[in-house]
Amino acid sequence: MNISKCDNPIIVSKSFFYFFIAVLYGLILASFPNDLFRDRANYIVYARNFDVIADQYNAFTFIFNEPLFLFYNKLLSFLFTAELVPSVSVFFISATTAYFILKYARNVWLVLFGFSLLFFVSFTFHLQLVVLRQGVATVLLLWIVHFFWGKKPFFPLCFLLLFFHISFAIVFFILFYEHTLSHFIKNIKLRLVLFSSTLFGLSFFMLAVASSLGVRQVEGSHLASNSNGGGGFVLFAFLLFFLYLRGFNNVYRTAYGKIGLLGVLVYLIFYFTIPISGRLISVFLLFYYIYIVISTNSKDYFSAFIFLIVNIFLWKNAISGESLTEVGTKYFSAFL
Repeated sequence: MNISKCDNPIIVSKSFFYFFIAVLYGLILASFPNDLFRDRANYIVYARNFDVIADQYNAFTFIFNEPLFLFYNKLLSFLFTAELVPSVSVFFISATTAYFILKYARNVWLVLFGFSLLFFVSFTFHLQLVVLRQGVATVLLLWIVHFFWGKKPFFPLCFLLLFFHISFAIVFFILFYEHTLSHFIKNIKLRLVLFSSTLFGLSFFMLAVASSLGVRQVEGSHLASNSNGGGGFVLFAFLLFFLYLRGFNNVYRTAYGKIGLLGVLVYLIFYFTIPISGRLISVFLLFYYIYIVISTNSKDYFSAFIFLIVNIFLWKNAISGESLTEVGTKYFSAFL
């Protein structure tokens, strides 16, 4: 008699164990007080005053100012207090990322490595605990890839994410444009050259287009000037070089490898032209981490290990400057 996967007690117990650890990780991160992290007060304001915020926009600009995030806050506000809503988002983000690491990691060492990347790389520390709107949209993309990759609903669902966080207009374009090119250019290296050239040219106009559509994030201080010093470019160029050595065809064998590679490439393309690389790469790094824990190749392990070591060295200054309040810096002093 054949036993289906769902009836296999070993598979069921492993799935339950993954779920339990992911929930535990999510609860730990969600238990951190709001006053440790920057921007939490803004999320509480969103949860408490979603109708007032929505009324600030006209019918046109409302579409480009993340209406799904407002509806998300409205829904959660019926279930939780406004002060608890950010913690619910943290739980959803962190538990989902933990689950995917646990699900795809090939052994316990890669599980530990994946969790180290999640916590000690400042980009994904920030994604899980600070930029919650972007974080929720990113883990929704993870679930969309998991259930719908290669299926008809994939791109329509990806498109909807831009109404949750406007940066997903760029994420959607990246994925859709590369997919379109794949029908005409089968050679991956040639395709990525054309892909890179196009995005480099468009990067000079993106902020102006966003401003004309009434996107409020364009007025943010982090977009006022590009102050990148070059260190990030060198580090991600190092990752791209080892992905090249691995072979782009090999990286493209999984959705996670493909999306992770595109993210590294886009980070480098935008690095000196448009000051959104640091925010945007957080979305793609989760896919890169999953690719790493799936991989069986020593080149992937080596480059990701060096990436982790460099980020651990920079972690203190990075999260103190970008993620934590003064109270938070004192709270995390044991790690820092």
